[in-house]
Order: sequence, then structure tokens, then C-alpha cells
Amino acid sequence: MANRNCWVVLERKAHDQVRDLQQQLLALQSKSEQLQGTLDRLMGMYAEYQAKENHGGTHLGLQNSMNQRQFMAQLLSLRERIERDLAHQQSLMAQVRTHLIKAEAERMKMQSLVDQEERAERQLRAVTDQKRMDELAVSRFNVGHSF
Repeated sequence: MANRNCWVVLERKAHDQVRDLQQQLLALQSKSEQLQGTLDRLMGMYAEYQAKENHGGTHLGLQNSMNQRQFMAQLLSLRERIERDLAHQQSLMAQVRTHLIKAEAERMKMQSLVDQEERAERQLRAVTDQKRMDELAVSRFNVGHSF
């Protein structure tokens, strides 16, 4: 029974590790979706300012035109940073997925060992019960024939 408890503890630990990795993966996916949303909004803003510059560039003063171009350059710089962050998030997600696959395999192995130990215990219990029943039958038989 002590061995069985050991396998159960190891299986529970493997299960907890799988759950933790799944939570990490969900958090990374959420962060990635946020970054993608930010990137989409940023590109929308850039397209809007670019359209303003193309259509109304002559109506803007020189200072406003320079400010708008500088702002558009900052948007492009910010886009590059967000794209780097997004690539980093994707890389982290790939690493966590790899760890998750390994952890799930380990959990399944531990579960298999728990199941194997339970089967062995049931089989031992059945053999022991059958042995007791045989001993009881023999003793009843002997009691009945002793008189």
C-alpha cells in the first residue's frame, strides 16, 4: 500500500505540473492576443494618418506636416517593438507547449503506474480472499467429518 501511495503522489504532482503549464500557456496566449490587438489598432492609426497626409498634405502647415511625419515614424517604431514582443511571446508559447507535451507524457506514465499498482493490489486481494475462502471451506469440511 505504501508503494501505491507513492505513485498517487507522483501522479498528483505531474497533474499539478500539467495544470500549471496549461495556465502559463493561457496567460501567454492572452498576452499575445492583447499584443496583436494593439498592433492592429496601431496599424489602423498609421493608415489613418497616412491617408490624411496623402489627401490633405497641402492644407497642413509645414510644422504640422513635420509633426505628423514624426508621429508616423514613432508609430512605425512602436510597431517594430510590438512585433518583437509578439515574436517573443510566440517563442515562449512554443517552449511552454513543448514542456506541456513532456509533462503530459509524464503524467500519463504516472497514471499508468497508479493503474498498474491498483490492478496488482486488486489481484493480490482476490488471491488472498480466495485463499481464506478455501481455508474456511477446508476447516468446515474437516469439522463436519471429525464427528
